[in-house]
Amino acid sequence: MLDSTQRIANILNTYRNEIMAKSPKSLAVWQKNRTVMPAGVGSLFRLADPFPMVIKRAQGGRVWDADDNEYLDFMLGFSVMILGNAPEEVEVAIRQALPNGTHYGQCHEHEYEFARLFCDMVPGVEKVTFCNSGTEATMYALRLARATTGRPLVAKFEGGYHGTHDLLAVSFGRPGSQANNCGPIDDPIAIPESPGLAEMAWKDTIILPYNHPAAFDIILRHADRLAGIIIEPVQGAAGTIPADRDFLAELRRITLEIGALLIFDEVITGFRLAPGGAQEYFGIIPDVSTYGKVAGGGFPFGAVGGTAEAMHLMEYDTEPSSILMAGTFNGGPLVTAAGAAVLQRLSREPQLFSRLNTMGDRFRAEINQFIQNEDYPALAVGAGSMFWMHATRGPVKSVRDARRGDRFASPGLRLLYRKNGLHIPPNHGFMCAAHTDEDITRLIEIHKSAMEELRSQGVW
Repeated sequence: MLDSTQRIANILNTYRNEIMAKSPKSLAVWQKNRTVMPAGVGSLFRLADPFPMVIKRAQGGRVWDADDNEYLDFMLGFSVMILGNAPEEVEVAIRQALPNGTHYGQCHEHEYEFARLFCDMVPGVEKVTFCNSGTEATMYALRLARATTGRPLVAKFEGGYHGTHDLLAVSFGRPGSQANNCGPIDDPIAIPESPGLAEMAWKDTIILPYNHPAAFDIILRHADRLAGIIIEPVQGAAGTIPADRDFLAELRRITLEIGALLIFDEVITGFRLAPGGAQEYFGIIPDVSTYGKVAGGGFPFGAVGGTAEAMHLMEYDTEPSSILMAGTFNGGPLVTAAGAAVLQRLSREPQLFSRLNTMGDRFRAEINQFIQNEDYPALAVGAGSMFWMHATRGPVKSVRDARRGDRFASPGLRLLYRKNGLHIPPNHGFMCAAHTDEDITRLIEIHKSAMEELRSQGVW
């Protein structure tokens, strides 16, 4: 007789086999990739159970895989496609820009319009500069903080993902990391997320507890050596966990008190929660913000923006002590054309955010009512059009709360989402302008049916 663990493993394997059976071409493409690409993917976050999704095309709120299976898309390129896949305004902008050249490596006349949109839309941005990814943006923001203050240390919050460079690839808890050996909840320790990180980089990064008052004691302990504190106002990869507004307000107060830069990582939240991003949504203005995703219009993109005072060490031609920031592809003609097209529409239609955020609120309200009525150990969380459902009873205020999720229910839910036609990352979902009320109804139905299926099978 099978024990319960093996029985549940067999059930999950049945779901995996059903997914593979309906997507043989996709499976074959990935297996072919593996012969020439490590793990068959260009990013480890494309790995999925039982194998990576292989996309053939995308339109509006849908994607189709290599086998022509249609999926409701709530991944949206990891939040990028806020207008939906292949938006017409971006296609028009690219068609207009393309005949003039794909790359100059020089200034061009479209930079001003794109930068002006940042400055007009975001309350805390008076100057902005462009790079090619969120990882680059957070790296430059920390360099700016250290140069500005003359102090050596930076701090981040446990569970926060800020890219892959050595200072910040620490204590976010990717699969296989030392997630269960991370120190006490009120004084977490730095855990490197990869071999090969420069030890003197990550070891000097101070780790703070998210949404926990002990963070402020740690900040004061290091105040005279602390250059900057970086935070995701909504932690994405940790499971779409919003910071409490009062927590952000106190963080703003204490960074001003000690003279450290407050850095909002708005790579996900920027231009998603509101026209001015999380700083408008929460009403808290940082010194510096970092951007990517939405603002790139579907192209590789990053940006650093902030007050003129905070950005002054990027005035390369007048500041002899300016920081090193350079890039062959920074602010190229195609990404500025695509990004400007997206931001122009978001600026013209601020009501779009109300609609997106209302859809997110509807998902959380209906799912949590169902959870309460049926007594499931789960909780839907998020902010605005960012959402996720954790397989654990609440509250979920930090990545440590999220880790309490049932070890069988969490993978079981994700398998059933995919089996039932939902394309969504493993810890955060996103809504777009192309989604309809019917799409949200279907999203809710898929979540409910997945919970019911796991309960009927004795998995949860």
